[in-house]
Amino acid sequence: MKNQKCSHGFTLLEMSIVLVIIGLVVGSIFAGQSMIRSSQLQTMLGEFDANLKAVKEFQDKFLALPGDMNNAESMWGSDATCPATASGVTPHVATCNGDGNGTIGSSDTAATLTNSREWFRAWQQLSNAGFITAQLTGTPGSGGVQEARVGQNVPSSSVRAAGWTLLYYSQIADNTFLWGDQYGHVLVYGGFLANNMTLSPVLTSGEALAIDQKIDDGNPGMGIVRAYRTAFLPNCTINDTTQLAQTYAKTGSTAFDCSLMFLMRF
Repeated sequence: MKNQKCSHGFTLLEMSIVLVIIGLVVGSIFAGQSMIRSSQLQTMLGEFDANLKAVKEFQDKFLALPGDMNNAESMWGSDATCPATASGVTPHVATCNGDGNGTIGSSDTAATLTNSREWFRAWQQLSNAGFITAQLTGTPGSGGVQEARVGQNVPSSSVRAAGWTLLYYSQIADNTFLWGDQYGHVLVYGGFLANNMTLSPVLTSGEALAIDQKIDDGNPGMGIVRAYRTAFLPNCTINDTTQLAQTYAKTGSTAFDCSLMFLMRF
């Protein structure tokens, strides 16, 4: 007699066990991703503190602000294209003097930004002086004199594709971008935006709210941590008929809708 092989499909019990195992695997993957993201955001808050400390220590040591320092070339050598530094992709030590006016870049009260090359020399000179570890070009991006490129002329963050732009910002009257206020020097946190500072959204609205609540007041229009107005980033903030009423939007959303500005208070 020939042996007959028994062939049958999965039973309901076997199918249930397989589905439970798949669910556990998928759940563990999502939990792991959430833990990684939380760690990255916690590290990002440390980056803000470290960058603020670096600027202050540079100022204490050299009696000048990085980028604005008017004798930087005597310290680290002169870039061949000073003062109108050309775009480049190679990190180097040689730099250019700033104008020594006490601000990193210039801005009038209507938020007209000028002398933006100081934004990028600031990071280069912080690196030259040993206050940050990133090796940066000190020159604008290829798209224009205000173009910040993460990891090239501004330091990158633990959050993927995000980085920091350092500049002086003045804006007295409200506009569709930000509320009128005394901003001073700021650290702008976000992703690449052509011919601009790091403004592209890299955070969910819930993450932005959590960051704001952790180190500030949770209000996107006030305090140390600022989000942009609804007209600029419509899915990040809502209710911005007044500065006090503005709130973060859709805190359950997983979309990256927010970038932030951190005031340095000087």
